[in-house]
Formats: sequence, structure tokens, C-alpha cells
Amino acid sequence: MKKPSPKKVSSSRDQYTVVLEGLRSDFKIFGESLDFVRDRVTRVESDTSIIKREVALIRHNQVTRDEFKFLESRVAALEKKVR
Repeated sequence: MKKPSPKKVSSSRDQYTVVLEGLRSDFKIFGESLDFVRDRVTRVESDTSIIKREVALIRHNQVTRDEFKFLESRVAALEKKVR
């Protein structure tokens, strides 16, 4: 059995090294992108929880149609006084 020449072994080893370095670089970029996405998702989840609390507060403090008409007439009266 013939042994591969040292030059050939070194050349193929260099090629594998280049490929591995490229893969490492790609994975690093991919990981950084995942960090960005993770941060955005966390921010959206935070905003969503704030919106849910606000909606629950609004639902709890809803005014009836009669109360709205009353408030509307009060605002109209106050606007007349200001003018």
C-alpha cells in the first residue's frame, strides 16, 4: 500500500481547515442573528403583556351608553363655557 505524499496530506488538511473555518464563521453569524431575534421576541412579549393589562383595565372600566351620553353632554357644555 502506498502512503500519500506529505505534500498531498498537508494540502487536503489545509482544505478541510478552510472549510471548518468557514463553517465556524457561518455558525457565529447565525448565533448573533438568533440573539437579535430572541431580543425582539422578548420585547414583543413584554409589549403584549402591557397591552393585555390595558385592555383588561378598559374592559373593567367600560361606561354604559347612558353614561357616555351624559359625559358627552357635560363636555359639550364645558366647551361652550370655554369659548
